[in-house]
Amino acid sequence: MFQNNPLEGVSTQLKRFEKTGREIVRKCGYLPLAVSIVGGILQRERTLIEWKNVCKNIDAYLQRGKGVEKDQKVAQILELSYNVLPYNLKPCFLYLGCFPEDKDINTEKLYLIWMAEGMLSSEDKGRGETLINVADRYLCELANRCLVQSEKDDESIYYRFKSCWLHDLIRELCLSMAKEEKFMKVVDMQTGGDDESLVCNTSRLALNLDEVRGDHIMRNQDLRSLLLVEKQQGYGHRDNFEGVNLGMLKFLKILILESQQFKNKKLPEGIEKLVLLKHLSIRDSEVDELPKSVCKLPCLQSLDLQVSCDIQLPNSIHELRHLKHLLLHSDSRSIIGGGKLKLEGLDELETLNGFNSETDETAHLLKLPKLQVLDADVTDHQSLCMIVDHILSNQDQFREVGLEIKHDCGINSEEGSNLVRKMLMCRSLSWLKVLCPLSKLPTYEPELYHNMISLVLSESNIKKDPMEILGQLPMLQNLWLWNDAYVGKRMVCRATGFPQLKLLAFDSLYNLEEWRVEEGAMPNLFFLSMFECDNLQMIPDGLKFITALKELFIGWMSEKFMNRGQQHPRLANCVAPLTRTSVVNCTSGNMCGISILTHNALKTNIILSSWVSVDEEAVVDEDGRAFVVPG
Repeated sequence: MFQNNPLEGVSTQLKRFEKTGREIVRKCGYLPLAVSIVGGILQRERTLIEWKNVCKNIDAYLQRGKGVEKDQKVAQILELSYNVLPYNLKPCFLYLGCFPEDKDINTEKLYLIWMAEGMLSSEDKGRGETLINVADRYLCELANRCLVQSEKDDESIYYRFKSCWLHDLIRELCLSMAKEEKFMKVVDMQTGGDDESLVCNTSRLALNLDEVRGDHIMRNQDLRSLLLVEKQQGYGHRDNFEGVNLGMLKFLKILILESQQFKNKKLPEGIEKLVLLKHLSIRDSEVDELPKSVCKLPCLQSLDLQVSCDIQLPNSIHELRHLKHLLLHSDSRSIIGGGKLKLEGLDELETLNGFNSETDETAHLLKLPKLQVLDADVTDHQSLCMIVDHILSNQDQFREVGLEIKHDCGINSEEGSNLVRKMLMCRSLSWLKVLCPLSKLPTYEPELYHNMISLVLSESNIKKDPMEILGQLPMLQNLWLWNDAYVGKRMVCRATGFPQLKLLAFDSLYNLEEWRVEEGAMPNLFFLSMFECDNLQMIPDGLKFITALKELFIGWMSEKFMNRGQQHPRLANCVAPLTRTSVVNCTSGNMCGISILTHNALKTNIILSSWVSVDEEAVVDEDGRAFVVPG
């Protein structure tokens, strides 16, 4: 705990802190969670006096609980960690309790809620920063204090974190403090969702239920925030909003209706009357049409329309003059009355996810003066030229761009190569998907591939080994080569190549016969998958040098590849560090299912499953032996 605390002059000061540190650990009952929480508190305490004050505060919290059980002692220490939080972090922390237990929290979704609630202070913005940067820092501070566990976002240069979650005991603290401070009510199956009193007398209400009583909610007309979030991925709440008019909740600022199954796929009535509404999300719900009246909401700042079915949109979203964040699905949508989606007039828009040049006005995209984050599908040459030229001309405006290029965008020619080179000069381009023929990859130069983190190549038909160029990309962390992205026979990963690569996936590289990995290549590779590379002879011997490799998936390979012996010698060499593997085969035209071998400490040879049927799954017993069980 205290040895990892960043103290100045560590070697000379450790002895002075050691006695107090050991006393703190003793008072924590030597419980890891309690120790880590107090360690988070101590991160900002740099003097011995401050450490002793923390030690005394632990006494104050524990003196009323002598002889308490371990869990109670941890809870008391957790309460201390909450009480010493800066005032601006407390509401952000309490909001984490509204999400379902044992479920990752999407940070993009979380930040938009914090923003709409006014929990992010503009005074905390640095020069050139947005409130998203502020939210990232707030979450980082909570993580540093060990109140939140987080997963870094390896596909973004804008978002530091991809998701976060709470330890069970910390979530209990979160709910307890939210109730004590009358901050929010969270109702789930454990608290009893059919009790009308549970949804009343609160300004914020989160429901994690399979069944929701809309009439009960309507009786709490003081609601400012209403969150119906998914209880379980893929399971929507049953619709109980028939006949309910949400317009009665006239003070509502946040409305989240996620994973809902509405009658006839229509939103509840009255949303257009919520004139104070700042955030509306219908993510993963079954809604087939957005009412035009929603586009009249005067205060709406963020709109999440990433629904689970085809949706028709009114061509009036551009009338939402205060809209800052618009999240769409790039496909599965159309415009009521035909035409392309208009965007001109969204002068405050900062984030646009799901733009599609086939359904949206590309020319309007160039007239968004505050746009900083763009996720776009591009399906024609003219649109690609316009977008690339615009980004290059406004390098300082854009923070992160992701492009998916498909159909015939005219990049499979000499002129197209020049366009691709221009595109790779965009400093904000962090991920790129090329799902069409590509004449060649531009040679690596310092002014190209600046912040390229993720790259997908599919049907690109590249003839020259791409690894020579891609291995030089300093920021590349994720690489997918699919569907004859490379049509050559030999591939080499050089000793100094791919310094940051964490994920590598091959699929349907039908001509590939030999893959060589030199010692020192891909030192940080964590995940590797190889599927349907029919002519690949063997697994590279060089994989044994990659000590970071933890997850390996192999399947639908040739009979020759799979018949090298039940205990594949190359695979056995890299078994030691693996924690999750899948080895499946599909020979003689027979389809087979994916067998997931999960074991915390795989230490025996992995057995290649040559004949795993659709109804069978390979598992691993306590000794690490693989066997097949009926599905």
